[in-house]
Amino acid sequence: MLRLTYLLAKRGPQVALVLGVLALVAFGAAGWTATHPPTTDVTDRENAQRATLAFDANATVTENTSLYDSGTVLRDPAVIPREAPTLRMTATLASSNASFDSVTQTVTLVYSATRDGETFWTRRVPLTTRTASDTRALATPVAIDTERVRERLATHRADVGGAGTVSVAVRANATYTLAGYTGTVTERAPLTFHGDWYDAATPSNARDHDTPRTRTVPVPSARLVPPPALGGLGAVLALTAAGVLAWHRAYRPSLAAVAEDLHRHRYDAWISAGRVPPDTADAVVDVATLEDLVDVAIDVDGRVVHDAESGHYVVLTPAARYRYTPRANSTED
Repeated sequence: MLRLTYLLAKRGPQVALVLGVLALVAFGAAGWTATHPPTTDVTDRENAQRATLAFDANATVTENTSLYDSGTVLRDPAVIPREAPTLRMTATLASSNASFDSVTQTVTLVYSATRDGETFWTRRVPLTTRTASDTRALATPVAIDTERVRERLATHRADVGGAGTVSVAVRANATYTLAGYTGTVTERAPLTFHGDWYDAATPSNARDHDTPRTRTVPVPSARLVPPPALGGLGAVLALTAAGVLAWHRAYRPSLAAVAEDLHRHRYDAWISAGRVPPDTADAVVDVATLEDLVDVAIDVDGRVVHDAESGHYVVLTPAARYRYTPRANSTED
């Protein structure tokens, strides 16, 4: 505390100036961070649209079986008996939230032969094509003679032999314009044939459209020190600077007195309180500073005695009396 008092008594205006400059810096930083927050880019997806192409299937039993009566309609079944030979499949293209400006959908029966995952032969049999405009959905139904498909599949498998694997699927392809977008979506529904049954997969596929829009937004959580905290720090520094300056002008103590107190505190371990008798015939040596007197005490392995009544600091030795007298009421800056 004495060191701070000494510093302020000696350099009060300079300390106030430094604090004032720091306050201005804090206020400037607060203003800059408030008007220039950290930002990040956010991408919005506008005009989002989805076009979904899905299959459904059904078949009607035409002969009584142990499982089904004639006339029973099987919808999206896993297993369809041969007694329901006509497979009705519908490919439907639907929009999520807007109408198609135009749409064309083609359904094709596709035979293909593959080997090691590579297709080396394909035959496409067109089934139907439909076109519409200003519609939310377009359904394209087809009727498939599964017995005829079974026969053709057997013929193609016999012709390919061991060279590959022959399969058949219903393929739907839809081309459309939707809310300013142009797109195509395709899906395949494989047909599987075994002894007395067959099945038809009913998969679906979707295509999404959107328009990205990038915008810059502030990220308050990324600020190391928020503007209010910087502003508060600036206010504290400004008030402290004003207080230091006011104290220095109105209440500053004598610099010499503060220095004496500082030295007394520093060498307190070497100073003892006591009563020094009046000067005798011993030689009296006046020293310039308390620090010098403490050095004398250290050299003679003695102690400094402080007489509070007279204010003298004395080191007594057989040969001489070493004395330091503080400069009372000094006005030294």
